Amino acid sequence: MIDYHLFFKGRLLPAWWIKFTRANPIIGNCIAVAGLVWICFLLTPIVSSAGKNGHGELMETIRVTGTKQVVEKAFSIRRAYHQWFSEDIRNFVSNLYSNLALYLLVPFLLLLEFLFPCKVYQPLIGKGFLQDAIWYVTIAPLRVLVLAPVSLLLHGLFNKYLSFLSLHEATVWPVYVQVIAAVLLTEFLIWLNHFIRHKVRVLWYFHAVHHSQKEMNVFTDDRGHVIDQLVGSLLSFLPFFIFDVSDIYAVTVIGLFMPIHNRFIHSNIRMNLGWMGWIFTSPQFHRVHHSAEHEHLDKNFGGHLSIFDYLFGTACKNRNVYPDTGIEDPQFPIEQNLRIRHLPVNWIKQTVYPFLQVFEQILASKRLQHLRTRYFSHSNKKIKAPQPSVGRESGYTKILNSSDVNIKSAEKIE
Repeated sequence: MIDYHLFFKGRLLPAWWIKFTRANPIIGNCIAVAGLVWICFLLTPIVSSAGKNGHGELMETIRVTGTKQVVEKAFSIRRAYHQWFSEDIRNFVSNLYSNLALYLLVPFLLLLEFLFPCKVYQPLIGKGFLQDAIWYVTIAPLRVLVLAPVSLLLHGLFNKYLSFLSLHEATVWPVYVQVIAAVLLTEFLIWLNHFIRHKVRVLWYFHAVHHSQKEMNVFTDDRGHVIDQLVGSLLSFLPFFIFDVSDIYAVTVIGLFMPIHNRFIHSNIRMNLGWMGWIFTSPQFHRVHHSAEHEHLDKNFGGHLSIFDYLFGTACKNRNVYPDTGIEDPQFPIEQNLRIRHLPVNWIKQTVYPFLQVFEQILASKRLQHLRTRYFSHSNKKIKAPQPSVGRESGYTKILNSSDVNIKSAEKIE
């Protein structure tokens, strides 16, 4: 049995270091920005090498060391991989995952969490970290199997039905102008899409999985239901289609920066990026968005830029607040009270959670309709006066009849 408290203890930093870093936040901001820029700089050369052909070292290793069944299975997977993806994509993926800088990102963010923690007593590698790591392992193939084909489908639909939206004049613009215009429009659509997922109840149930984390960490960005990620990514690259950004280098640099930045702002880091926080989202800015406090409801929707929140009045004015995170629903299967061996099963429960919520809403609406039909349907019917029994008159009927006779007789006398 794994002793959680033995291997995953909270950090006990010296009090003087905490006071020093909080009194001088510029130190952490500079270290974070310099490190992230350096990692992005190391990753960008993979684009120029994407055209080089692979040599199949892995397949040759399997051929030499593996059995006949393993070799046949490996080659069948390789043939399927070559059929599904073009050579450019295969080379890009190969160069990306063989680049050392990709594996420096998580250790660097963990270092920032250790030196500049938001929640000091949160374990560096806790149950929240491990649960989100399971999300990372499981969501990656789902992104390839679901999001990649959907993005290609949307691109085809755009070219077929919405090609009139393309600004072909933008092709003569400088590349940096195309990229800036596409990024600004993309960020606005991300802001709008994010706002809708918070306001539409059905979409919120799927998005709530991402907001349920009480221990923000470097893998929290991967804690997202595939349905939520599908809805969230529908409009991501639409502006690049509209502005017809053909520079693959620029598009790839943006595509690499976004997930790196996402990991940074979801980490347990006490930073607001100083003056750059008025332009880019920071760990403090996005933590307020994940806040469990009611005063921060519907705040800070920006994905990578914060300018639209300031423009539309949804930004939290206090840039020095670091609230607790999570959602209020007690039915959500959080992982903090579980044993580590139960985390994989809990991932299944978290994946099923949105569907159960939607199903309960459907049942509740049907139940409400049944109650309305049963108890309130008579209010729409006309109330008929009671009819006297045949062959017998009630006392009230006799009085009415006698009064009618008296009135008629009085009219005849007149």
